[in-house]
Order: sequence, then structure tokens, then C-alpha cells
Amino acid sequence: MKYLMGFFISLFVVFSQLFAYDFQACQDKSKLSLEKIGNDYAVAVESLNDKKSKLFLYSPRTTPKGYNILKHDPFVGMYLLESKKNLTPVTLREITPQILEEEIASITPQDNISGKIQTLMQSPIDFATLNIPTFSNSLISTICDHIYGIGIGENKFIEKKYLERFLKSDSIYYGDIGIRVFENSNDRVEVNIIDPFFKNNPFEYGDIIMMINGEAIGNVSDFHRVVFDLEQDSIIPVRIERNKAIINVEVEVDKRRGGLLLPEDFLGRIGIEISNNFTITSIAPDASNGFEQLKVGDKILSVNKKNVPQGYDAIIRLLGEFPDQQQKWLVARDDFYFFLEVNKKDDDTTNETEEIREYF
Repeated sequence: MKYLMGFFISLFVVFSQLFAYDFQACQDKSKLSLEKIGNDYAVAVESLNDKKSKLFLYSPRTTPKGYNILKHDPFVGMYLLESKKNLTPVTLREITPQILEEEIASITPQDNISGKIQTLMQSPIDFATLNIPTFSNSLISTICDHIYGIGIGENKFIEKKYLERFLKSDSIYYGDIGIRVFENSNDRVEVNIIDPFFKNNPFEYGDIIMMINGEAIGNVSDFHRVVFDLEQDSIIPVRIERNKAIINVEVEVDKRRGGLLLPEDFLGRIGIEISNNFTITSIAPDASNGFEQLKVGDKILSVNKKNVPQGYDAIIRLLGEFPDQQQKWLVARDDFYFFLEVNKKDDDTTNETEEIREYF
């Protein structure tokens, strides 16, 4: 009996090896579709002409040198490049429930490692994962011609749907509704940053985001997934909880100006840049609505009689207490102090001289 059991175990091992995916063969074949770029690779995703291909490269920290850049997503760090040689573009497949049960590998011409899919992508910045590490710019594949995404390092990869969002778009676009959010201690999506000059911004700090454009928002990934794909200039409903009351607001969608891999650029909307102590460092030629009266070197001491804190984030939070509202800034210019009305509304009749006397 003991020998019979050993025979069956040996037989099982032989059959397992016989029918297992040959990832070494896939590794060798990947040379036809991957081009070496420095210490990394890029993946051929489309033909460019008879001699060259379009390469996808995920490179969030460095810009590729010596390549013609066809497209760049600076928010996420994706590039589309012109290849140096002709390659065979990969064909990407959708992940089905069956694939979740299969062995899948991260493959480059030099390495392969296999495991299983752990999670799927939830938004353009909430990447899918394997239960093993992934190589940067690798093929995520079951068998050689069954490719389900592109690895980006750690244990993450990008699925077909989100790769095509980048590859097929005419421009880089992420929707914005004027807020940034986090998951609070009750696992609810709460507003913690408000874009202070976002048009008709209806939100307040502490608002709980429950639904956007008819879709329930259960976590921050849901928020990103829904908001990033909202059409610019569309007016969409948002259901929120504020002070234990459920209310509905509307917001006009704009394109995202910063954040993710880029610095936030809330003040670019009004044409100014500031230092961490709210000194004006730059003013755009098209600044208006009171902001054009500022000069480089002006220091803002208070906003609506609230003292200015130190640090960019704290300043934005203060400004966000008055979203898209008229504001009164106390400005120090050399030894001269004056109030300046910014983001003016048509019904403003405030006397600046009286206000500054009252302040002092």
C-alpha cells in the first residue's frame, strides 16, 4: 500500500509538470514584445508603422531619455513612446472569474514569477495586485498569448480597461468636483480638503460623501473611480451627510489640475503661487477678480480676519473654509498694510478703509 501511494504521488507530480504553464517559454517569447530601456523594459501595445511600435512605460519617478514621447500621463506616471525597433504588440484580455483561479505570472525577458490575482483594479490609481511581487513593466500572463495586464512593481499591475483609458484618450483627463477625501475611523468617505476657488463649490469640511451621480460611494476607491470619469462641465448630483442630516447638492465637474504624482495646484485656478508663509511668489498675466492687484512679495496676514497659519496645506485648509466666496485678505507690502477684496461678488459694497481701521 505504501509503495502504491508513492507511485500515485509520483504520477501526480509528473502530470502536474506536464500540464503546468511553461512560463520559461513565455519569458523567451516576451523578447518579441518588450524593449529594454535602461534597467527597465517597455511593452509594445500598438503598431506605429511598418518599422516601429508604440511602447507603454510606467515610470512615475523618472522621464525616459532618448525616446520620442507620444503621450504622458503626469498624474499616474504612464508614457507612450516610439520604439527603436519593430516589435510584436501584445493583445490584452479582460480578466474573467475563471482567470482569478488560474496561475498567473509576471514576465520579462529576464525573469518570471507566478502566483494568483489577489485584487482587481478599483480606479485608475487603485491598482490590481497579485499575491506575489510583480516586475516593473512586465507581462501579466497565464499562457504566452493570454496577457491580462502590465506589471508596475511591488505586487501591482494595470488591467486592460485602465490601460486602454490611457492609450485611447485624446488627452489626459481626470474629473474633479472640488474636494479631496479620506476614509474616516467609521470607514466612511469624508471631505478633508476643499478647493477654495472651485466654481460654486458646495462642500464643507466633514461632509460624508454617500452617492455621486447615482453611484454609491463606499470607499475612497469608489470616489476615485466615479469622479475621475465624470464629464467636464457636466452638473452632477451628490448626496452627502452633513451634521447628521442627509442633503443633496449639485456640482459642476472640472478637470483635475494637480495631485496624485503632481503637486496640488489649487491656486493655479486663480493665477497665483505662494510660499509656505503665504507670500506671493508668482502672478499669472490673466489673474483677475482682485487677484491681479497683488504683487510678488506681498505677504497675506489674514483671511476674513482669521490669521494665516504656516504651511501650504494649512493655508489651503483656511481658504477652504470659504469655498468660492468673496474673501478679504490683509496684505503686507513693504511697510504698508491694506485690505484687498478677492474673488469678488457683484453685490460687494465693503469699504476697505473702514475695515482696516476696525482690524487694527
